[in-house]
Amino acid sequence: MKIALTVILVLVSLIILVVSLLMSPDSNGFSGALVGSSDLDLFKVSKERGFKKILKWTMFVSGFILLIVALLIRLF
Repeated sequence: MKIALTVILVLVSLIILVVSLLMSPDSNGFSGALVGSSDLDLFKVSKERGFKKILKWTMFVSGFILLIVALLIRLF
C-alpha cells in the first residue's frame, strides 16, 4: 500500500511540474511593479478561458491530490 501511494505521489508531482512549466505569467508581476512597467494590470478583472483555465484547475486538483496522498503516506 505504501509503495503504491509513493508511486502516485511521484506521478502527481511530475504532473504539477509539467503544468507549472506550461503556465505562463500574464504580466511582469512584482518586478514590473518595482520598475514601473506600464503594462501592469493589477486591478484588471479578467476571466481565464480555454487552455489557461484547464491548466489552472489541473494545478489546483493536482495540488489537492498531492496533499491528500502525502497525508495518507504519513498515516500508513
